[in-house]
Amino acid sequence: MLERDLVVLSTESGRDRLWQRKPWLGGANQVANLTSASEAVAFHTLRRFVGSKLPAAVTRDIEPLFEAADARLSQDREDSRPHRVWVNKIGSVEPTYVLRPPPINPEVFQTVVTATFFERELLVRYRQAYRETKADDVKPRRLWPLALVESAGLMYMVAQSPEHPPRPEEGRPNWLRALYRLDRIVSVAESGDTFTYPRDFRLQNTIEKEQVFDFLPEAPVVLELAVEAAEAKRLKERAMSDDQQFERMPDGRIKAIGTVVPSVKLRWWLRSLGAAVEIIAPSTLRDEFAREAAALAKRYGTGA
Repeated sequence: MLERDLVVLSTESGRDRLWQRKPWLGGANQVANLTSASEAVAFHTLRRFVGSKLPAAVTRDIEPLFEAADARLSQDREDSRPHRVWVNKIGSVEPTYVLRPPPINPEVFQTVVTATFFERELLVRYRQAYRETKADDVKPRRLWPLALVESAGLMYMVAQSPEHPPRPEEGRPNWLRALYRLDRIVSVAESGDTFTYPRDFRLQNTIEKEQVFDFLPEAPVVLELAVEAAEAKRLKERAMSDDQQFERMPDGRIKAIGTVVPSVKLRWWLRSLGAAVEIIAPSTLRDEFAREAAALAKRYGTGA
């Protein structure tokens, strides 16, 4: 049946008969005839939202399927219209004001993505934040690329350093793993070696439990906020923590209480609330924001 539908080719090798997938069925239009409208929507959506993040080794193989999806959705069939217009009914918007993302060298991007896919060691020359650095000024680091994560329009590589293994006797029980922004990579090349992917690494744990993408996470604290009623309603819809609780205050505001991990992102969120929030506890965070507020008041003046 597969031969009849021109999906495979068969050859004989001695007493064996071998089947091989036919090279993409002779073109996108022919593939489109064998593609359902639902499959076409799935491939079209895949390319739209994650196509730029796939390694070339993958996109080379499935590009004909992307083209077939476009061809299938363009056909004037009775079942095509709902599927064809669906791709224009979905989108993605960042929750905060988005600055223009810095450009990433396409060669750097593909080298990193390919090495991550095939688990190959990289030699990376990396520029630290806000430093102008040339490739010759930085010593290359040996890194094992473990994962790629996009956050607020920036692309990060989670990498492990093979030169910094666990040293429990020195108080370092874990491998050294860090984030590297791809736009800050000055140059990158494969070392020629592969690595064994660490069994203890889980990207979701890194994101959700270790919260490294909140940047500079600290020990958990109980955060107490005095918020206006409108902000309290928003917190009821999207809680700041799993154990969030509310108490009504004598002045009419609402006290929101919950266990959080102080971080750069938490501070960004608190600053975004402006005068609608007052930090009650912990005192260290309250004092930090009080100093910022005093500095802002001095900078802007009272207008008197």
